[in-house]
Amino acid sequence: MTIHDHQPADSAAQVGVAQRAIAVHEDHDEAERTVRALAEAGIPAGRTSIVGRGLAFADRGTGRLSTGEVTARGAVSGLIIGALTGWLLGLFDLVTASVSTWWLILNAAALGAMLGATIALVGYAATGGRRSFSTGPTLTASHFDVLVDASLADQAVRVLAER
Repeated sequence: MTIHDHQPADSAAQVGVAQRAIAVHEDHDEAERTVRALAEAGIPAGRTSIVGRGLAFADRGTGRLSTGEVTARGAVSGLIIGALTGWLLGLFDLVTASVSTWWLILNAAALGAMLGATIALVGYAATGGRRSFSTGPTLTASHFDVLVDASLADQAVRVLAER
């Protein structure tokens, strides 16, 4: 942890309230522990901020998708869209009154599932399976500044120095 007592140029975490960076951590958990220590010493957590800097976006592979998984995902998406469409058609009486809303939802969901699966499979085949993996995006920061309202910054620096 690095203890600071200056105002960083790009750290306006709370609009209209001057804050000063009092500590810099390489990991978010450490920054949270600092805020917790400040709160235990009587500095309100609502007057502190943790600001990540040096942000990087990473798209990590989480596994390969099989043809069956692609088809199932398309079917689920289509089922949900179909069910919602059927519900809206029934809700606003956009079909003949002799058709039950539940029957309409069921049929629209089934049709949506078939169309969703077909469209997903065609898209998968069109790319030749080149996009046959799933990813999980993450946002990371190289370090985290702990900011405190300027009126409490001197007190916060003393609290951290005593730790």
